[in-house]
Amino acid sequence: MLGKNLPLSTLVHDQSLTSIQFPMGLGTVGDIHADTIILTWVAMIVILVGCASISGSLVAEGPGGKGQAVLEGIYTFVSDIAKGSIGDHRYKPYLPLLCGLFLFILVSNLIGIFPYPVFEHMEGWPHVGHEHFEVAAATTDFNLTAGLAAISILTYLGSGVMVHGFEYVKLFCLKPIAPLEWLDLVIRPSTLALRLLLVITADEMLRTAFLKICPMLVPTAIMGFETFIALVQAFVFTLLTSIYIGAAVAEHH
Repeated sequence: MLGKNLPLSTLVHDQSLTSIQFPMGLGTVGDIHADTIILTWVAMIVILVGCASISGSLVAEGPGGKGQAVLEGIYTFVSDIAKGSIGDHRYKPYLPLLCGLFLFILVSNLIGIFPYPVFEHMEGWPHVGHEHFEVAAATTDFNLTAGLAAISILTYLGSGVMVHGFEYVKLFCLKPIAPLEWLDLVIRPSTLALRLLLVITADEMLRTAFLKICPMLVPTAIMGFETFIALVQAFVFTLLTSIYIGAAVAEHH
């Protein structure tokens, strides 16, 4: 993607499906990005198919297979994050969400690492209009990262209300620190969305630059670095989400 998103209106010419219409002639805002939707589906299919292929060979005793070891490693990794940030007695309800965020962001990031521009000019590569279909990490689209940040913040707010009730709501309305809390509601999702977007986009731009410099050689060192960054960004997003939830459910409220 890298700023060159594919609008759904290029493929579907139905305004009711491709853009948001405002009443009273105020026009349209934005467009649905078909490439982001497709690559998001690809990431979800990879996760679901991968887990489904492993689930049949899971064992309750013994080491199990390689797939089970990978899933157990991810589960232990994310549960340790949740325990440390939310607490031993409150982390379990949030574990499915945190594992889902970690896996989805990681797979979405990894999808964009392969040097697709090398193959875009080969015969048979899909086209949209006069342009090659661009394959990149779905996390280079702000619509996706903002959506993930919204899930994180809504979970954080909902957790605070469920645990503390009206006392938590008063933080945003009645106490002297209310302006700071409202500012926090803007800063937290913004940093979650922008950090993921900008870091992954910068990685893809770096790889693209190396491919233009040495198009006959696959820049394996850069791809290895990108793999590391993909893992780090999935970890950071999951960690910050768990920290926010932990702060919302902490006893001092």
